[in-house]
Amino acid sequence: MKLLMDTHIWLWWFAQPERLSEEAIASLVDEANEVWFSVASVWEMGIKVAISKLPLPEPVDSYISSRMVQLGARSLDISFSHALQAAALPLHHRDPFDRMLIAQAQIENMTIVTADHMFSQYQDISILWAANS
Repeated sequence: MKLLMDTHIWLWWFAQPERLSEEAIASLVDEANEVWFSVASVWEMGIKVAISKLPLPEPVDSYISSRMVQLGARSLDISFSHALQAAALPLHHRDPFDRMLIAQAQIENMTIVTADHMFSQYQDISILWAANS
């Protein structure tokens, strides 16, 4: 299975793993699965660090790079088709980064690992609910 981590799930994995469900943890460590992290999430994190809404223990570039290696995650670039798909989505979710993740998951046939209930309003998307509740 191809798993696309939502930005908050990425952050929880490294800083607050107790917030993740057992199913999410098991899926992310299962070597049979591919773990992906979108450039959209990198962009989002960079912006939040720059405006002091996301404190990190080290610069954002080294933080993300080192943890990509640690988790064995692959980087998902944003393509022309991803941008067109994101623009065509219904406006259930207005966050542009989340809309891009939804579009990428649809086009790339990925399962989004998230705790954002807004994602469930979209068709043709596979979701792995990751909140420990």
